[in-house]
Amino acid sequence: MSAGETEFLVDQGSTFQAEVVWQDANNAAINITHYDARMDVRYAQTKNADLVIQLNSSNSRISKGSVTGGKFNLFISAADTADLLPGTYFYDFEVFSTDSTSPVFVQRLIQGQFTVSPEVTG
Repeated sequence: MSAGETEFLVDQGSTFQAEVVWQDANNAAINITHYDARMDVRYAQTKNADLVIQLNSSNSRISKGSVTGGKFNLFISAADTADLLPGTYFYDFEVFSTDSTSPVFVQRLIQGQFTVSPEVTG
């Protein structure tokens, strides 16, 4: 299945939170017990472009919400969004297997633009 297109709008200097739900072709939630996720935001639509910000479970910017509901929570602190330069960037969000007994599995769920609007107050 091809990745869906979703645009994220981020206010510089504000906390950013979003939810990504992994579902099968019948819109049933996929159990994410043995999966994790990662998301890179880059200046251009290529993995060789400079990194703007990275989200994953190691840096606590991605966490699991409802495991049986297929929910991943995205979080970027206000302090971290304050450091982002206003502009339009590109991202993709991937899930991958963490169960070492099964073959390695990676699937891109969503991709698109990641736009940071400038902060005026602060």
